[in-house]
Amino acid sequence: MKRTAGAALVSAALLWSAAALGQPAVIPRIGTASQSSRVTFHKLKGYFSDTAASQFRLIRADARTGTIVAQRSGFDDRSWSEYAYCKMGPGHLLDSLHDGAVTVKVKVEGVGRRASYVLVDAEFEGRYGGLGSSETTQQCVSQGLIERNILAAAGATPPGG
Repeated sequence: MKRTAGAALVSAALLWSAAALGQPAVIPRIGTASQSSRVTFHKLKGYFSDTAASQFRLIRADARTGTIVAQRSGFDDRSWSEYAYCKMGPGHLLDSLHDGAVTVKVKVEGVGRRASYVLVDAEFEGRYGGLGSSETTQQCVSQGLIERNILAAAGATPPGG
């Protein structure tokens, strides 16, 4: 009983401190692909290498660790709201998006010889400005769409999906 109460207290403190700091959490998305980690990694590397199809720029791909890092920017207002939510302070409520960017970190891990896990973390950042206010950069919270699209590109399905 004491252990459960202690864990709940620690969890509540972490959630409160994250809310107090106003820092959105990166919400990882995970899925399972029905092919080896090697095949899944190369499929995703090809996806991120094709900027016309993915709209991402491949930053780094390490087959040894199964890690891929890619970036995307140049979102318009309409599509940005489908991908991310930015909580703005009272002094910036009338500001408009000047640029939105996302950095994704994808990790592919093998599960036996014919399956792999795909873990996707997306970190969103919006650059806002308006009449009479200086430009501000804001960390934003993912709506989950980018992560779902990347899992689909890998041929991975999320748990229960």
